[in-house]
Amino acid sequence: MDFILNEESLKGQFTDIKCFLRSLATNTRCFELIHKNGENNIYKIYDFYKCHITSDERICDLKNNKYSDELLWFQIQLDQEIRTVPYWDENPRHDMSQRYTWEGKDITATAIAEAAERNAPMLSFELDSFIDKELKVVMNDTEHTIFSIFSPKYLAEICSGQIGLSRSDQLKIRYEDTRIDCTFLEEKYGPEMLEEHEYLMLITSLDKFINHSAWEDIDRDDGLRYKKYKPSDKDDWFRNSPFHRQTIMKFRFSDVLRAYGYRHKDRFRLLRLERNHKKSDKG
Repeated sequence: MDFILNEESLKGQFTDIKCFLRSLATNTRCFELIHKNGENNIYKIYDFYKCHITSDERICDLKNNKYSDELLWFQIQLDQEIRTVPYWDENPRHDMSQRYTWEGKDITATAIAEAAERNAPMLSFELDSFIDKELKVVMNDTEHTIFSIFSPKYLAEICSGQIGLSRSDQLKIRYEDTRIDCTFLEEKYGPEMLEEHEYLMLITSLDKFINHSAWEDIDRDDGLRYKKYKPSDKDDWFRNSPFHRQTIMKFRFSDVLRAYGYRHKDRFRLLRLERNHKKSDKG
């Protein structure tokens, strides 16, 4: 799948370089997810390094400053992205003799026009006009709808299938900073084993889990049946796992499907999924 890196989203809007570099944590996460599949491409203009970060500092000025290791890492990731092929302006798809407009502005010869002609999503930096939005681009009487992606969550929502995101990655992204923590989900018992309709039921139940306002509401939800997993020692599914000392809880996401994990502070660490309730029947 092809993406276009949006130079129009870097217009000197940042107050300083450090603020910009911190914002790159979101962009570089999107870059990583896209490049997991070697068939995905991120196109950009050849001289992207000339884009302004602040009113008087450009990307090419980054090399003149020293930063913490964390911020330096973000700078390196950006450098690697913008200084490697492919470049869309070497062989543009959109007709520069035509007038492309967005919100009444002429955007011919920009990433926005190129994304419209390629029917490709854009990857944008932190600028309100471009944060996780649909854009309407007009060329003559033809209207094109393109997606401007800033966050990994919006990337997963719009393009997860096309870029080959695993279900495990989709869950981690979807529930980041919510009551559900999917980073501990074991691969052997993870969502890849589920049928499509089962996976959708899992999503529905996890959404329900995070949308309750309090843990007490989760306890009272008859559909989830959130309760303690209490097997005998010999039947304990987690006996030889790193989590055997945790208070394991379980809830249902269908009549036969179960999810297991434990509460850590104010989050539920999801550990395993079960397609039949044989383990659940013993605890």
